[in-house]
This record gives sequence, structure tokens and C-alpha cells, in this order.
Amino acid sequence: MRIRRRQPCHLQIGGAGLPDFAGLLRGEVRFTAKSTLEMRCPITGMRIPLTPEELALIVRAPAAEWREVDECALALGVDAATLADLAERGLLLSDADAPLAQALRDGEARLEAVGWHPDAALYHAASQWQGVIGEEGRRRHDDAAHRERLQQHAATLGPLPPHAWRREDALARSPLPIEPLDDAFATTLRARRTTRHFRTEVALPLADFTRVLYGTFGTLGAETLAPDMVALRRTSASGGGLHPIDAYPLVINVEGLAPGVYHYESDTHALALLQPLARERARALASALTIGQEYFAEAHALVFHVARLDRHHWKYRRHPKAYKAVLLDSGHLSQTFYLLAAERGLGAFYTAAINDADVAALLKLRPQVEIAIGANGVGVPDPSRDLLHLKPVPWAAVAE
Repeated sequence: MRIRRRQPCHLQIGGAGLPDFAGLLRGEVRFTAKSTLEMRCPITGMRIPLTPEELALIVRAPAAEWREVDECALALGVDAATLADLAERGLLLSDADAPLAQALRDGEARLEAVGWHPDAALYHAASQWQGVIGEEGRRRHDDAAHRERLQQHAATLGPLPPHAWRREDALARSPLPIEPLDDAFATTLRARRTTRHFRTEVALPLADFTRVLYGTFGTLGAETLAPDMVALRRTSASGGGLHPIDAYPLVINVEGLAPGVYHYESDTHALALLQPLARERARALASALTIGQEYFAEAHALVFHVARLDRHHWKYRRHPKAYKAVLLDSGHLSQTFYLLAAERGLGAFYTAAINDADVAALLKLRPQVEIAIGANGVGVPDPSRDLLHLKPVPWAAVAE
């Protein structure tokens, strides 16, 4: 077996309070501080505990070239079994046939091939969710319950910082003329809101669904910058004109479309069916993928934002801002989705609270190459219910 150091290799030093058991036997409650050392895996997101002695071995292990484990053991002054144990736990990379070893090798190769920045890769792996079910869909949502939760939050964390911030070091303030937001476009802007109540007994008209889908994700133009290198134009901005985010609709109740999982092919404005589903199965899946937010499963369709990082990172290879730019792309698309829904009198939402690892499995995404970022939803709103919505009163800017 051959081994080498993990690339990239992230370490985290933490601290934990441990009970003083000798003191407990004397009736004393005391805690002693103890440092903890973990390797953070940018492939699996795992935290792998290790000792300072093991860290010293890892630091001296070969960084880029594969070496036979017996050769390394001799050079490091330890037995081969010690190094084999480090590899088995994922602290070193090995060419063994074990599933974890193979997954780590393949993952590191993809990170390098796609051009991930090491810090972004770790953040992405550590922040993925799988099988998470939150309490949002089950707790009470009346005004009194909402007020009680906020008051408990404030009691723990202190008061909420004010929504308007004043810089005390400002040299002067200049009141600005207010242009009325009363034209047709402003009406659409004002109508944008997050909707969590939908009419499940009616179907969403196909024309409305395709209007939102095409208006958000459709290709409106293309420019060939060099042979086989095409920049696209959509209605939203995208870093480098790359538009790396694909739409994957989960159709639940749309006129003329069978419930199921689709891929939207933006160049031809077509839906490719990936997996047909019974309507109730599609609704249950929508709830599970949005961590049990059952009100989102009332929507007529969800659209998952999936970034193709091989396209995006081709230009922004190992760039420290690349991952942030991809997330911003999703935000741009989300706002456009909202406005197109508002124009048609539809309800819409966006949530980043998704079980992205489960979405990746459902869509058979290529690990480290395609990532699920969030999901928009759209549907016919139910005006008879309003528990989950903000109810803002009009606000007028007044000069001090």
C-alpha cells in the first residue's frame, strides 16, 4: 500500500470542558479545559480526531508523491501498522481498495480537476445537510407563538440590532428626493413577497409555470468569445457571463405536466423527465428535501438551483471569490423568479434550507462538480390563509 498526505489538509484546534471525576467523588463540581485536535475533510465534511503525535507524523509524511507505507514507516521511525491506521481513518491518503480510501482519492482528484479553492471546498462539505428535519413545519405559527419565540431569542442573545444604522462619524447628511414607486414595474416590485400558503386543490397553469421558468433560466442570447467558448445572456446577472446554474424542477401539480423530477434545458426551453412520481410522493419529497417545511410542499412546483462548477471554475480556477460568486448567481436568479411570479399574481419562495446531499443523490449529481444551492417554489397562492406571512405596514422615509 502507498500513502501520502491529504491535499488539501485542514486542521482545527478546539477546546472542551471535561468533568474532574476525582473532584466529583469528593462532592465537588469542577471542569478542566482540554484542547482538541481534528482534521476537517473537504470531501466528506467529517471531523476526524487525532493526537499531537499523529499530527507530527502527518506533517512529515510525503505531501505530493506516493510512497510505500513500509518505506515511510522506516523514515518516520514508526511501525507500518500506525501509518495504515491513519490511512484507514482518513488522516492520510492511500491507494487501498477500501471504499473510504477510494472516495477520498476520487474526491481530491475532482477538487483539483474542477478548480475548487481549498477553503471553499471545506466550507461546502462541512455545511451540507442530509436527512435533516427541522421544526419549522411543525411548530405553531400564530402571532403569539412567533412573538414568544422572538422574546426567548432576545432573552438569550440580547436585543435585535436596529434595522436602520446611523454612522456617528458621518460628516454630513443630505436628504434625497423621493421618486414615487407607482408605475407598472414598481407595482410588481411591491407585489414581491414570500408565500407559504398555496391552493393545493387547483393546478398551476402551464403558461404561468413556463413564463417563470423561461424568464428566469431561459437563454436569451449568446456570444461566441472564442472557438467553443460561449457566454450566455439571461435576465439576471452572472459572473463572467457563464450562467453555471441549471434548473431542476420538482413538478407537483402543473397543468399538462406529469408529476416528477425534471431537468430544464435552457437552450431549447424543454423539460427532460428524469424520474416520474405520484403526486403525493412528489409532495412528500418536496417536504423532505426542504427539511420538513411542509408549507413549501404545498407549492405546485419547486425548482432546485444546481451549479455546474466545472463550467464556472474553468474561468475562476481556485479563486477565493469563486464560490461566493456562484451563490450570488443563485440569489440573482431567485429575485428574478420572484418578480416573474408576482407579475402573474403567483406565490413564490426561495429557501437555502435544503438537504443538499439528498438533492444531489436524487438528481445523480456529479460529486464536487455539481452542487445544489437552494430552491425556488411557485404556485397559486391561498389568500384565505396568512399565518406564515409578514404583514408590514407602509413605510415612508422622513428626513430627520
